[in-house]
Amino acid sequence: MKKKIKNIIFYVLAILLSLYLIVDIMVPDKTVSIFGFKTFVIVSPSMEPKINVNDAVMVRKSKIENLDSGDIITFKAYIPELGQTAYVTHYLGDKTRTETGWILKTHGEGDLSYDEWQDEAGNPVDITEDDFIGIVAFTIPKAGHFLKIFQDPIMFLLITVNIGIVVYIVYYIKKTKKSESDKTVE
Repeated sequence: MKKKIKNIIFYVLAILLSLYLIVDIMVPDKTVSIFGFKTFVIVSPSMEPKINVNDAVMVRKSKIENLDSGDIITFKAYIPELGQTAYVTHYLGDKTRTETGWILKTHGEGDLSYDEWQDEAGNPVDITEDDFIGIVAFTIPKAGHFLKIFQDPIMFLLITVNIGIVVYIVYYIKKTKKSESDKTVE
């Protein structure tokens, strides 16, 4: 009975992990709203030494109303060096409620002046509640090296196929041993 319960727990966790990874790959902006959390790998030194490059941060869903100055948050912003919008993890410096919603002022580690964000055309923009992803719940040092593997869709597919093959082999071996033991009992 314990073995069946362990197997059920294993398969439920494997299915949930697979669903999480599929959602994270297919619709990454929805991961936090669906699961309540999301992991990010830090790729810039702007938060060092508090959070280092290749650390992983676990970001959980949060309401802007519950944020305080000094909280570490993750949001989307246009990064000119990348030429695209990316996820950024910085300190919340200030938040302001306006007629159209919340505006967030952010800064990196050791830099108390607020970040100056731009759009694709180079015009200054504010970080709004639409850009906000969540609050950093905890950091896992150096875990980014491992997590980068799962963020690559091809590597994810290869790992999934390999795990499936291993599970099938284990199942086949157990089935073969059981049928052999059944034959010896007869």
